[in-house]
Amino acid sequence: MFCPKCGAEAGTSRFCRSCGTNLAIVSDLLEEGDPSALRTSPPGNRTTLSLFHSSYLSNERDLNGHTAVAVFGGTQIDLAAAPLALGETRINVVSVFGGTDILVPDDVAVRVTGISIFGGVNVRGRNLSSGIFTVNQYESPGYAVAARRLHIDATSIFGGAKIRTP
Repeated sequence: MFCPKCGAEAGTSRFCRSCGTNLAIVSDLLEEGDPSALRTSPPGNRTTLSLFHSSYLSNERDLNGHTAVAVFGGTQIDLAAAPLALGETRINVVSVFGGTDILVPDDVAVRVTGISIFGGVNVRGRNLSSGIFTVNQYESPGYAVAARRLHIDATSIFGGAKIRTP
C-alpha cells in the first residue's frame, strides 16, 4: 500500500512511516467494496461520500438532513443555486483528510456546531477552530429570528470546512 497523503510506500503498517497518516482507516474503507461505486448518491439518499474524489451538491434538491462525508476528497455544497427553504435547514459535514466548501447566500443566517481535531472550520472569513481539539460554536447575529437559517454540524479530522458567500 502507498500512503494517499504523501505517496510513500507503507507496506502493511498501520501508520505511514513517512508522515504518520492512519492507513487503517483507508484499508477499512477499501475493504467495504469498490470505492468507485460510492462516488454518487442515488436520489433520496441522505448521505454523499467523497472518497478519493470530489462531489458537488446543490440545493436544487432538498438537502435538509443531508450528510456529506469527504475522506481524502472534497465536497462542494452550493446553497446559492436555488432559494433556501424558509425556516431551518440542517446539514452535516464530515471532513477526514479532506475538505468541504459550502456556498451560502448573505441573506441566510448560519449556525455551526461540531468538533475539529487537527482540523479547522472557517465561517465567512472567521476561523472557528484550529489546533489540536476545538468545539465549534458559531451563530450569526439574529439567527433565531431569521427567515432562512442554516445549521451546519461540522466535524473535521485532519480536514476542514469553509462556509463562504458565493
